[in-house]
Amino acid sequence: MVLTGPVRADPRAREHPGFTKADFTPNWQARTLTCPRGVTSHPWKATQGDGHEWLSVLFPKPACRTCEARQECTGTAEDRSRHIILLPQLLQEIQTRVRREQETVQWRQHYAIRAGCEATVSETVHAHGLRHCRYRGMAKTHVQHILTAAGTDIIRLSGHFPPGTSPPRQPRPASRFKRLCRTLTN
Repeated sequence: MVLTGPVRADPRAREHPGFTKADFTPNWQARTLTCPRGVTSHPWKATQGDGHEWLSVLFPKPACRTCEARQECTGTAEDRSRHIILLPQLLQEIQTRVRREQETVQWRQHYAIRAGCEATVSETVHAHGLRHCRYRGMAKTHVQHILTAAGTDIIRLSGHFPPGTSPPRQPRPASRFKRLCRTLTN
């Protein structure tokens, strides 16, 4: 069983189009990072942030000042060099791999199943008040959960009657769950 979930996109990629962390090549033994233009960073330093260990990588200022791709890399024309924060090796490799995988169609199709399940849970919580039990005791709480699930199923099934067998009404837009079911059955 593999837990599938999205990894937040590189926040710097939204701020400044150009080179992202994935474009840089780490050398874990030498503790350096190489930029797409071939410049190697100073050895990185371990830092602490938000209670987690990070690796702070700083590139030499003279190399960044003279680089033709400075605007793409640093996002600024000021007298700065590129600074990148890495996770420890195992976590950084996982994050890079997952960011690359989540851009594929196969990953999106696989994640759509989880998204459909989460939408169902969200619907029962928000529309049917599943988090707030109206009864006391495990047996009565269990009955409420069963009835809520059955009611959710009935509401969803009511949109699947053959044409002409249900009373005329304005069609509802298809929910994410219905769209997911249609794509999986086609």
